[in-house]
Amino acid sequence: MRKRFRAGHVFQRGKRCKVWVGCYRERVLDGGQLKVQQRKVVLGRRSEMTKTQAKRELLEILGGMSDEQHSPEQTMTFGQFAAKWETEILVHYRESTKRFYKETLRRWILPYFNDWKLSDVRTAELQTFINKFTGYSRSVIKHIRATLSVLMRTGVDWEYVERNPVAGVKLPPGKPVKRAPVLRVEKLGELIARLPEPYRTMAVLGTTGMRESEILGLRWDDFDTEKQVIRVRRSQYRGQINPTKNEGSERELPYGEIISDALGRLRTSGQGGKEYLFVTPRGTLFRSSDVGKKAFRTAAKELGLPEISWRSFRRSVETLLHTEGVPMKIQQQILGHTKASTTLLYAEPGLAERRQALVKIQSQLLPNVAKFQLESQLCTGK
Repeated sequence: MRKRFRAGHVFQRGKRCKVWVGCYRERVLDGGQLKVQQRKVVLGRRSEMTKTQAKRELLEILGGMSDEQHSPEQTMTFGQFAAKWETEILVHYRESTKRFYKETLRRWILPYFNDWKLSDVRTAELQTFINKFTGYSRSVIKHIRATLSVLMRTGVDWEYVERNPVAGVKLPPGKPVKRAPVLRVEKLGELIARLPEPYRTMAVLGTTGMRESEILGLRWDDFDTEKQVIRVRRSQYRGQINPTKNEGSERELPYGEIISDALGRLRTSGQGGKEYLFVTPRGTLFRSSDVGKKAFRTAAKELGLPEISWRSFRRSVETLLHTEGVPMKIQQQILGHTKASTTLLYAEPGLAERRQALVKIQSQLLPNVAKFQLESQLCTGK
């Protein structure tokens, strides 16, 4: 655009009632396409202001619009932007992540914001929206905010909005999240012994700390029988093979006779596949949700155990590693986390571990306290 149109210009219009009119052009986004539109605005009557005053009025209206770095006004709707984001950005995510964001968008966000003008989705409006979920679990609230944040961050990158409005949103308390139960050693052993093949071998491999997606994506050539290590190199979600969750997830896990025996039983039982370890009778890969419902929960119910899930294995392994004093770096490497803080979230020491820790501390403190009391009595003559 020529400079005079970026800054705008003023002209006179009318015969009986003459007025000053301001004319300018501005960039707008219409359906994701950058366009230039001409705008006109009546500034006032000629009899009441000079042309110089009219120009000043126009400059106040334009504000920072003459700045070439000014973000254009958004005419696209939130729904149009979300669809473009799915096409351009979401396609590059892992399958499980794509499904997570899509479901959150479809179920919670789009029914509310779909027809909104994108530029109208501001922090105050988002706060009003998120407050509607006060009665939901905190995990649902976090999922909604996370999806909105990723979406609007792209809007900032594309210069559709000047800042991410989600940054200032405060989460309502929400209901506490029900965490997967942790099983103690003896109960975990009872559960594994109760399972038929191939679920028993899945559960045995669960004691390595691997994710369910990593276990269900294992192939026979991932096991180095000479070094006795499992090479975790992929994950499987809903029948689709993907890379591991992150760089830290691609790792080597040592194994011993227990897993070797489990693999041998799987082969001899005829329940194992030719390439992948775990293949259904129909020749497809297992889905983690089906395994949890058909095998783990059924066995747990028969044993009178709480309703467990795949995550119960990882949490049980991490809790034992933590209480046994395994160095944090090793715990992190076993679980395949990029941050040690994430690993700590999985540990849940019980009352017995807390009692043992306090008894150990008190056995060291109390003799010193008793000695201090005795010395005090001698000094005072009591």
